[in-house]
Amino acid sequence: MAETKVPAIKNIPAQIDTETKLALESMKEALEVRLGRRGDPKDRAVTLRELIDSGLATDLAKAPYNPNIAGATGFGPATDEVGDVVVPPAPTSLTASGLFTDVLLSWNQSTNTAPYGNHAFTEIWRSQNEDLSSAVLVGTTNAFIYTDKGLEYDSTYYYWVRFVSTSNNPGPWSNMASATTVENIGATMAALSETLADLPGYNLIATGAAAATVIKQSSAPSTRTDGSALGIHDFWFDTDDGQIYTRNAANNAWVAGRDSTLVNLFGATSFTGSTLTAAMATAQSDIVTVTNSQSATATAVTNLTSTVTSNNNTLTASVNTLNTTTANLNGDVNAMFVLTVATESNGSKSAAGMVIGSNASSGSGAQSYVQFQADKFAIWNGSSSTAPFIVSGGTVFIDNARIQNGAITNAKIDTLHGGKIIADTITATQIDADTITATEIAAETITADQIAGNTITATQIAAETITGTEINVDTLAVKKFADVETKIISHRADAAEVPLQVTGENSSWSGTYPGSTIVSLETSSVVNFGVTITNVRNGAGYRVIYSAVLGDVRNGTIQYSFDNSNFTSLSPLINADSGTYRSYVYVWDGNISGLSSTQSTVYWRINWNVSGGQVNSTYAALYVTMDNTQGT
Repeated sequence: MAETKVPAIKNIPAQIDTETKLALESMKEALEVRLGRRGDPKDRAVTLRELIDSGLATDLAKAPYNPNIAGATGFGPATDEVGDVVVPPAPTSLTASGLFTDVLLSWNQSTNTAPYGNHAFTEIWRSQNEDLSSAVLVGTTNAFIYTDKGLEYDSTYYYWVRFVSTSNNPGPWSNMASATTVENIGATMAALSETLADLPGYNLIATGAAAATVIKQSSAPSTRTDGSALGIHDFWFDTDDGQIYTRNAANNAWVAGRDSTLVNLFGATSFTGSTLTAAMATAQSDIVTVTNSQSATATAVTNLTSTVTSNNNTLTASVNTLNTTTANLNGDVNAMFVLTVATESNGSKSAAGMVIGSNASSGSGAQSYVQFQADKFAIWNGSSSTAPFIVSGGTVFIDNARIQNGAITNAKIDTLHGGKIIADTITATQIDADTITATEIAAETITADQIAGNTITATQIAAETITGTEINVDTLAVKKFADVETKIISHRADAAEVPLQVTGENSSWSGTYPGSTIVSLETSSVVNFGVTITNVRNGAGYRVIYSAVLGDVRNGTIQYSFDNSNFTSLSPLINADSGTYRSYVYVWDGNISGLSSTQSTVYWRINWNVSGGQVNSTYAALYVTMDNTQGT
């Protein structure tokens, strides 16, 4: 682009009359505004060279404007050109990772050395079969990472991606990648709990009372040793006579421990017609009878076992316990309780065990341990049908957990909020386009301190994604407003839109030049004319220009009002003491304040005050410009 050189504007000579100087100053100001050396840059004139270089006047470049040809302008729209038709390369290294109900995809740009400068976006295609022809388009992105959300639990999905150019030409497909989402933990735990409920002993554990307590003392206890209430099946060992008592089912009395068979044989402890010796003799005879009966039953069981064995159907079960305490000369002490359960049926074996132990080693110090062996292990309190902690098939299921500090090598997290993310651990490469929106950002959690300088530019902000509801500051510094937007929200309760800038002007002729009428004010004010401006924001900035041909004038005042009744005066006053009429220009800058939530109109006027006021003019004009971008 060739540079256009504009000669410098010479200063206005000092030794000229006043009227010529004013005229030259006006022309200089207009020229400097058009050259962009003064005022708002948007008022600068555009050259033909700039139009040609921008592509808005390409025909002019081919056939320069000839003023001798009637109707010729040289302007015309840019000639339609064919877009970039280069076919995009294939994406490489597509990978897929299954999350809970999401799949995270990532890929690389093509390793092809040929330039690819016409990239528009990437298409993501998905299928539940390993067949590209059955795939459907699930999304597009400008990034090299994408999260496919809202999928089914425990399902496998297959993916392909391809680049699309700015001319809407798709490129070849990437490699195929697949991923499987995580199983539904809640449903799995509920199913496991239902399985546990079918196992023997579940009801006993789930609905049984609290563990029994053994109490040793000489008199019947009314509470447990720790002061808690007695419970059914508690034991009381009477240290006076060695008798054992149990708490009855109603939990209101102690019952002496006894052999129920002997009780049935003896009958009531209070009996007549016989002695205790005789009763015991009778009982002994009954015991012999029972023993003989049991022998016969044992023989039948033995025969049954032989029959089962001969049919190769083995059914065995055993329960073993072991209590040990050992000590050696070095002071090492070990105590251990072992409980094992084993069953075997048709060649299939199952075993479960529990070891509780403690040792005191002279070499390494005291240590305790608890170990379990089982295909399934669960912990619950009996108040819920789903156990909160289950171990099954080598996997631990936890329904609800609180972890203060933990190290996870490979995590799959369904929901994660900002309070759990350490600064700088998630960068732009880990965030897929459009996956973090305003709803995921809590108020005031991202401040200027967390944003590195110049890392967020206009190219990273999608059109219309940041609105007034996301900006909460008293003052928003803006260098310029684009021409595509000319409105701003006003201060009014109805949040009406107003232009960025509003203007108004009015003028008045009084007499003929060089008029000589002088109006002296003694008892009343004279209002030449006014300007009414609507759609004004409270706090808007103003620039008032009063241009007039004045003779001898005194105490002119520029005033504004919100109700056209109560006016506020600007300073300084307008005074001129000229023997002849001369051109004058006065300028006032400032801000208005005090508009209510229902007001948006400002009334301006030029007023010649009563006290010493005097007006003598042939022409006057009032120009008012109000900048709503400074308002509140």
